[in-house]
This record gives sequence, structure tokens and C-alpha cells, in this order.
Amino acid sequence: MAKIFECLICGNTVYESDIYTHKAVHPGLKSYGYMWPSYYEENPNRNLRLAPIHQSTLFAEAIGVSEVYIRDEGQNLSGSMKDYIVEEAVNLGIADGANVFTVVSSGNQAFSLAKYTQLAGKKAVLFAPESSSKIGILSTLDNVFILAVKDAIFEDVYRLAADLNLPGVYNANVTNDLLLPGLVTVSRQIIEAGLNIDYVLSGVGNGTYLAGLTLGFMKYRYALPKIIPVGMMGAFPTQVALENGISCYEYQDFQVDESIIDAAEGSIAIASYSMPQLIHAITVSNGFCLGDLLNSDLATAYDLLYQDKALVDAGAIPEPTGIMGLAAAIKYRNCFGSKSRLLISFTGHGVKDLEGIKRLVPNLYDELSAAALASRPDLSVSFAEMDMSKIKLIDKEMSKTDIESIVYNWLRKEGGNL
Repeated sequence: MAKIFECLICGNTVYESDIYTHKAVHPGLKSYGYMWPSYYEENPNRNLRLAPIHQSTLFAEAIGVSEVYIRDEGQNLSGSMKDYIVEEAVNLGIADGANVFTVVSSGNQAFSLAKYTQLAGKKAVLFAPESSSKIGILSTLDNVFILAVKDAIFEDVYRLAADLNLPGVYNANVTNDLLLPGLVTVSRQIIEAGLNIDYVLSGVGNGTYLAGLTLGFMKYRYALPKIIPVGMMGAFPTQVALENGISCYEYQDFQVDESIIDAAEGSIAIASYSMPQLIHAITVSNGFCLGDLLNSDLATAYDLLYQDKALVDAGAIPEPTGIMGLAAAIKYRNCFGSKSRLLISFTGHGVKDLEGIKRLVPNLYDELSAAALASRPDLSVSFAEMDMSKIKLIDKEMSKTDIESIVYNWLRKEGGNL
């Protein structure tokens, strides 16, 4: 679909067939996605659910703005916004003849890939930190193999997987620059809903979501809203990159005690692998970052959500990473004028992290969890459903040759046809 790109590192025009040759010019960025599609065609045949958009006068009054809209991405097939690029990856991979797909994820993107490959009758090889709270739900699907890396954070796993040589296994990570147009459908749906938006806020996992929305708004010549990525204190390297006018920045470690930000699993980061695309989106939209969120700010957002009974009844209950946009809008309400119109994405459904909600707001847990479970019972998993045989624990020091052998041995055992 994507045909011509701009390299956001050097500004050169690159044809699709030359992407990997060109990226060799920037060897230090092999883990990053940094091509910006300048010519592509949107796929009209998408297998996606329509995420509902709710208006909240309660939120608007609390934040002090004219209008607030909530886009509930938790109603997607896998319960998160990852479906847009994952479904695109599966379509592209099948067109290339792939039967096996891979991704590195703390949970949502892996679960999305597992669901879409299952629908297509394909297999998924998933890499995740052993600490990921979503490994259990991943193990319930019959077409997956999970390599859980011990004593590792997401970035450790991502870099480990980036060095692997897995011919015939289709890459569904953000290093695959063909995936960004998969998000254009979100922008089109917002436009078709007749919304006039001044700001779009979303928590940042890897930044692809906001970059893809910007790409879509530009395609349809929509009055470009300001793109506002939000992040947790000491774990938001995109903000540092933007402040210093650079495309990439990585911390050596989290900058604060992780216990005060850890409820946003999947969004706290020391690196962000589509950062050049996100920085571009922020720049062209004249947007900005809102950082320094703490677990307590997420709890404040749940307190406000609890008061909006219409949203609760609709099952718009995000997981802690998914409520970051609302938390930032509340904390930084002075950044928005009284006539501002905000769209805030609830990026992932709360059913997949009920324990996280319980830890943040134990006094609200019973009602929020009941509403979440009623909304997406299909995402609820019991311990009895988990299949630990699908999980292989590995050390982050393991050689890439040994990891590759583990993957291919599983594929041979499962009859995976490469």
C-alpha cells in the first residue's frame, strides 16, 4: 500500500523496494521505524471493529474546556488500539506469503497479533518481558508461542529480538515502516463522525498511534489537531527528544523510582521505537508533550471516570495505560483554553488489567470491574485457561542462534509452514 516514503532522519525520498537498503545507511537506528509515507493507498477492506466515540460534558466541565470526546479503543477485537497496525501487518504478510508472524510486546500488540493470526489460520511468535501481566491471556490462544525474557524490561527484549534472523517470519514491529498507514482509518472515522477537534491526547506506548492519526488527517486535508502524547514521570524519552530538537533519545534507566509509575505498564519506557514518526507528528501539528504523570494521577482520572455513569454503563473502562490521556488533561487543564475541543483515546480495555485498576482505586474497583467485565467478557481469562506449555522462559544473555533454534524447533513441532 505504501509506495513512497520520506526518511525522517536524512530527508531523502525512498521507494518501498529500497527501504531496507536505505535503512542500512543509519545502522545505529535498526530498532526504529522512521519512514514517513508520502504516497500510499488506504486498504478499503479492513477487518476492524468500529470504536465508539462518546461525548462527556462531565469531563469538559472538570477540565474547563468546551468539548471532550472519548474514543474507546477498548472495543476493538483485541481490546486495544494495536489492532490497526496489526491487522495491516497480517494483511501485508499474507500477501507476501507469510504463515508465521512475530512481535515484541508487553501485552497489547502481542495479544492483537495472536487474535488476528488466529482468525487467518496463521501462527504468532511473541516476545515479552517475563514480568508482563498479559502473558497469561496470551497463553490461552492455540496458535502462539511466547518467549518470555527473564529479568528484562521491554527495551531489553526489543533489542534482543531485533538481532534475530528469522527468515519467513513476518515482522509486525514498528521497525516495519509499511504499517503506519494502517492507522489512517482512525482519522477517517473521526472526520466522518463530523467532529472538529483541536487536540488529540493519548498515552504513548510506542507513538505509532498518534503518528498514524496525523498521517490520516494530512491525507484527508483535515484541519490538523495538535498532537499531544502523554507520559509518565522519568519514563517519557520522547519529551526529552522534542525539547532538544532531535529525532531519537534513550534513557539509560528510568529516571524515578519505578514504583510510582509502574501502573502504566507498557507505556513507561527508556526508549520509544517509532519516536521519529511521533516527533514528526508533533512538529507538523504544532503539538506538545504532557509528561510527569504518576500513578496517583491515573487514580485521579479513574475517580473522574467513575462519576460519568454514562461512560461506565457503556463499558468504557480503560486499563491504567489507557487512561493516561484523561489523567494528563486533568493534571494540565491550564494548557487548554475554555473553547478547546479535546479527543482523548482510551487505548486499551480494563478487563486485561483489572488488578492494575484495583491497585490504583480499590474503593471503586467493584463497580468499575463489573462494568468492564460486562462490556468485554471475551477478554476475561481464568487461571484454568492458561497453557504454560506455550511459554518458554529465556535469559536475555542467550545467544541469538539458540533463540532462533528454539523458535524453529517449535514451528517444526507445530507444523508451522514457512
